[in-house]
Amino acid sequence: MLRTRFMVAGLLVAAAACSSSSDTTGTTDDVTITSDVAVAAADGVAEDVDLMAGMDGLTGNAIANISGAYFVGPGDWRPHLTGCTFAGGSFTCPATTHGGLDITRVITFLDAGGATQTAYDPLLTASIHVVADVTGERNHGPWSATITRHRDFTITGLAGTETTRTVNGTGTETVSNSRDTRNPRAYDMTCSSVVTDVVLPVRTGDGTNGWPISGTVTRTCTINVTAGGNAGKTTTRTITITFNGTSSVTAVSNGVTFTIDLSAHTATREGE
Repeated sequence: MLRTRFMVAGLLVAAAACSSSSDTTGTTDDVTITSDVAVAAADGVAEDVDLMAGMDGLTGNAIANISGAYFVGPGDWRPHLTGCTFAGGSFTCPATTHGGLDITRVITFLDAGGATQTAYDPLLTASIHVVADVTGERNHGPWSATITRHRDFTITGLAGTETTRTVNGTGTETVSNSRDTRNPRAYDMTCSSVVTDVVLPVRTGDGTNGWPISGTVTRTCTINVTAGGNAGKTTTRTITITFNGTSSVTAVSNGVTFTIDLSAHTATREGE
């Protein structure tokens, strides 16, 4: 369900007509770079949401429930741990390919007192610590890149019969050769992210009700322009994504507002 509606048609024309090595906020170059970075951020945060919703370190679709987690009954979730081995308080899982990405995972279940558990318990497991590494090629319409992502998430509020769960954590990533085939620009990016109080509803057996209700993900990136009129330029961007219970969320970077479609992994600049 990867719809492909990408932004920046007007910006591409403007960027071709106006190129500068400066990084003054508000210039055409500055807004163009901000928009291009938002495209890469849209893919990253959508994958973050997939991982949070799956709660077992696998990525998939938060609504359709193809993340590798599975339901035993309505609202009853189980992590996917096939082939994983338990040692030292955590499950270490073999490398797997899912959704075209290579994934490795370490998963730890904790009770209310912080003690590790040897299995997930739907009533007694209070939190899950997920460390996941994801690598591979990403393609959404004309946008493509090679990505390497590391996530360290803690999911809390699981003890008993819960209606929501809360995710906090951090992440790092490299995005190489991020480009849109319709223009000559390309970027290499190194990013860090902070997940702050992202509240997820408990999903039902039919896979509905899965988008984060509230909370933010803030991504800070160092961007090297590798092709196009600004080739050789290095700059930074911070983009903050705020969740609202739907797949259409708001992101702000350098004073520019975008709408990110978490389902399609795309970003559209406000006013376009």
